[in-house]
Amino acid sequence: MDAAMAGQGVRRDNAPRDVQDGDPGDPGDPGDTALSTTITLPGVERSVAVGRRFVRDTLGTRHPALEKVALSVSELATNAIMHTPSGDGGHLTIGIRATGHVIRAEVTNDGTMATKPRVRRDAEAENGRGILIIEALAESWGVIEDSGTTTVWVEFRDGSWALPDGHQVPER
Repeated sequence: MDAAMAGQGVRRDNAPRDVQDGDPGDPGDPGDTALSTTITLPGVERSVAVGRRFVRDTLGTRHPALEKVALSVSELATNAIMHTPSGDGGHLTIGIRATGHVIRAEVTNDGTMATKPRVRRDAEAENGRGILIIEALAESWGVIEDSGTTTVWVEFRDGSWALPDGHQVPER
């Protein structure tokens, strides 16, 4: 997806990266080549759909975890827009990293949160089910607060897969 097509305020960074031992949340072995890409979007509702399309374009339509990753990113982006300064004129950044059998998706929002994301199990609630969905789909998830931003990450473990351009991610 071309950044110009995504709209004003969109920035994208994608490049294969060498994952080094000790990287925060390093899902692979030291020296594994990782698919690592990010997109920064304005904190508006249409960015949720752009984020889902970004996941699909990054992983490819045949990736076994595509639906889980796309739904998780959609939920996290919606939360960032609804509950943080990202939705009040700010931005959010969506990142995807794939190394070996692990896919990690991150949504970083502007500002820290008064309350951290948590699972709500109220069957009568009209909202608040996003993190419950994340917990059901993901292998693991968590929250990182750093320098005025909050990142919520989710990890998925799946069998080996081919990148959209046909290059194989190294086996672990």
